[in-house]
Parts: sequence; C-alpha cells; structure tokens
Amino acid sequence: MIPGKYRSVSGRAPNNVNCGLHLVIQTSPLPEKNKVEFRLNKETASFPGRLLQHDLERNYSSRQGDHINLVSSSAPFPILQRSSEEKILYSDRLTLERQKLTVCPVIDGEEHLRLLNFQHNFITRIQNISNLRRLIFLDLYDNQIEEISGLSTLRSLRVLLLGKNRIKKISNLENLKSLDVLDLHGNQITKIENVNHLCDLRVLNLARNLLSHVDNLNGLDSLTELNLRHNQITFVRDVDNLPCLQRLFLSFNNISNFESVCCLADSTSLSDITFDGNPIAQESWYKHTVLQNMMQLRQLDMKRVTEEERRMASVVAKKEEEKKRESHKQSLLKVFSPMAACPHSLH
Repeated sequence: MIPGKYRSVSGRAPNNVNCGLHLVIQTSPLPEKNKVEFRLNKETASFPGRLLQHDLERNYSSRQGDHINLVSSSAPFPILQRSSEEKILYSDRLTLERQKLTVCPVIDGEEHLRLLNFQHNFITRIQNISNLRRLIFLDLYDNQIEEISGLSTLRSLRVLLLGKNRIKKISNLENLKSLDVLDLHGNQITKIENVNHLCDLRVLNLARNLLSHVDNLNGLDSLTELNLRHNQITFVRDVDNLPCLQRLFLSFNNISNFESVCCLADSTSLSDITFDGNPIAQESWYKHTVLQNMMQLRQLDMKRVTEEERRMASVVAKKEEEKKRESHKQSLLKVFSPMAACPHSLH
C-alpha cells in the first residue's frame, strides 16, 4: 500500500494544527470494482494534535497528472481531458495541483468526482464546477480567489478548503448545509457572518485573518473546534451558545482582560483553550483566573492542566473571596461606626 497524503486544515506543519477531523478515503481490495468509501470520522479527537488527514490508500497527488491534458481552445477556459487509464485508476478524484492555472478548466464527463484538488495555483475565481454535484471534498488552498462563489449546486460538499487566498467576506454558502469542515485561514476576512445556517459544521478555521471581535456564532450547534489564532481580536461573544465546542484557539490576538472574554466562563463544553501571545497571558493572575472561571479545562495553551494547578487556582480564588468580604466589612464599618463618621464626637 502506498502511504496516503496528509495535510492539515491550516495548511501548516501537522504539529502546529489541531482539527479534530479524520477523513478516510478507502479503496476496495477488489481492483476490478475500484470502489471508494468516503467516511468522515466524527469521533472526538483523542489528543490535541489531531489533524485533518486526507488518508488516501493511493497517493493521488504524486501518481496523478501524467495522463491529464489541459487543452487550450478559442474559448476562455481550457478543457480537461483525462486518459482512459487515469479515469479507471482515479475515477472519483482529480488533482490539478501546481498546474499554473489562472482559471478553473471545463471538466466535462466527470460528474462522478467526489474529490477535487486545485492546490497551489493562481486561480482568481471559482467556476466551471457546478456540474460536479457529487463532490464532497474541494481543495482550493493557496490560490488568488477574492470571493466565495460558484458553489451553490454542490449540496453534497462536506469539506471546503479555501485557506491562503484573498477572500474578504464569508458569503454564498447558503446551499452548503452539509459542510463539516470550512477552512478560511490566511485570508482578509474582517468579521464572522453568513455561517449561522451551517448546523453540521464541526471545524471552522479563521486563523490569520483581520478579525477584531468574535460574535454571530449562533446556529453552529455542531461546532467542536474554532481556530482564531493570529487575528486582531479584542473581545469574544456568543461562544457560550455553542453546545459542542471543545477546542478554541485564540493565540496571538489583542485580548487584554478577562472581562472581554467572560462568556467563556459560561461554556460547559470547552476543554482546550489557548491565549498565549495575548497581553492577558503576561499578567501574573492569568492562569489562576482562567482556571478558577473554567474549571472543566483539560488543556490551557496546549499544556495539560494538572490537579495541583486546579488546587492552587481554587486556593487563590478563596483568598480573593476572603479579601473581598473583608474589604466589604471594613467599608460597612466606616459607614456605620459613629467613631468613623465623627472621630471627635467623644471629646
């Protein structure tokens, strides 16, 4: 068996990403059937470095391409032609990675495709794929796309990878209600919008965009992982309305106080969170405050929370509560004590 190709949802090195999704594409042992099973493994990730894995029993990226022709014509788009051998070997998938494409070619007679890879090209617009209605996996990572479009007929799509493009707005996803993974990292998006209908979405990657705040997350009832690293975020809202959210990555933003993310304390599902690279993480009270407000956390800043750390956070919390009570008591004494109110009344 030829090892499959693995690439993380963020497009970065595998050990830097945490996605919680495992996509398996299995080829039947019976060669004459060339049957492929697509299975999205929805089991909870067993460790924080879990990746989005394109586990292919045949390495489609290195083996394909020898028998693919892009025929130029007088029309504005090249026409894709695959050899009979190529169609038999890879009947359900097509990779056009690193082909120096500036447009999506016309792909006729391939309506059975379920996996389409356009990685590392120069494509500026999504087009000519509306006939691929069985598609479940579309990879347009590292292109020059400025707008999400041309996807309205792809109602079976489960994984959409649009990382490292030039997209400024989340839009035109209305018909993609089966999406399980949406990767938009490395774009120019300034706000979260038009995703509330994606009730099956489990992984949303918006790292390395231009977000200044987090809100408008209602309706994402299946979301288990939200990656917001390397933005300009100053406050977070609505996260407590995500019933399945387990992993939230907020590293390298502009969060400076716990009040701006206080909704996190009301989340009962969060187990892993990161704040490293924020001003808040430099404060002496940082870890104790987070842990005393989020006692269910298993990991903070990619490090396992120990029982001793929980105990210390609890001790600090009790001491702070005692200080508050004592301060309140002293305030009351000053208000109601005749001596405090009129220090010379007995002279």
